[in-house]
Amino acid sequence: MTIESESAAEMTFAEAICEAQRDAMAIDESIILLGQDIESGFPFGATRGLAQDFGTDRVMNTPISEAATMGCAVGAAMSGLRPVVEVDFAGFLYLGLDQLLNNAAKIRYMSAGQMRVPLVVRVGQGPLGSFAAQHSQSLHAALAACPGIAVLAPSDAQSAYECMRWALTQGDPVVVCEDLRLYRVKAHVTRSDASGVGARRVRHGEDATVLCYGAGTQIALQAAEQLSEGGISVDVLDLVSLSPLDIEAIADTCRRTGRIVCLADDGLDFGVAPTLATTATTEAWDVLRSPVLQVGARSIPVPYAKALEELVYPSVESVVTAVRACLDWSCD
Repeated sequence: MTIESESAAEMTFAEAICEAQRDAMAIDESIILLGQDIESGFPFGATRGLAQDFGTDRVMNTPISEAATMGCAVGAAMSGLRPVVEVDFAGFLYLGLDQLLNNAAKIRYMSAGQMRVPLVVRVGQGPLGSFAAQHSQSLHAALAACPGIAVLAPSDAQSAYECMRWALTQGDPVVVCEDLRLYRVKAHVTRSDASGVGARRVRHGEDATVLCYGAGTQIALQAAEQLSEGGISVDVLDLVSLSPLDIEAIADTCRRTGRIVCLADDGLDFGVAPTLATTATTEAWDVLRSPVLQVGARSIPVPYAKALEELVYPSVESVVTAVRACLDWSCD
């Protein structure tokens, strides 16, 4: 059975995640969902109605213990099921990282391919407005640095749907990083079977490129629109997947524009942006027309005060400034 493509319907990012799970669960009876208050769809609605449709044998509330939930999911995956674990906030994923990074990510390698762990972990990332330091973290870089897992960062409802459908067909662990700022953002979504998670060129330009992902893609698009009013044409490449990276797509845009801004939600120290900058420099060192610049979050705990929180993560203005700096740069 397959899901046929149909006319696009408007839905929020969270609803797209929910519908992707619904479509996949209708096809694959081995899919089960685990998480705190997941039966009622709390807190963001990404599982709302699934317990009613598929029963509480497949959509199960778990105790407040990410370590126990992740361990249960790893064991279930090794026993033939395809679990999805919901972790509402990235800060609490730390409690389950031993099971995820030490076991799920390595068992296939350590068993010489005799055992697989088809586990999907959904985790909320980034700020939501005064949720303070423990609820506003981004772990893209830490997760993508671990071999053995794929790490996805959808930027809108369509890519959220596609990422979930793809993740639920894989034989190895996949983490889907869901930016908290995007959950209630609407877009038209076309439902279809899983295809891939390659980078998407979401705006065409010739003067500079912004490499981005997740909520950063919406920031990059706003910056590109603002720059276009001054006659500056910006290419925006939505990476979608951080591990693996779509190196070919990065190389293509770098070679076309020669000016690169790497936009990331993580801190610049040992973060995603430095990795993107290294990749861009390696792939296009001979045609770059300015140094590769990085825009990232400040490496501090996220403050509770909204005015201070807004200073931590990248803004439209910070991207505009970086692109202009690339264009103004001269080696003379």
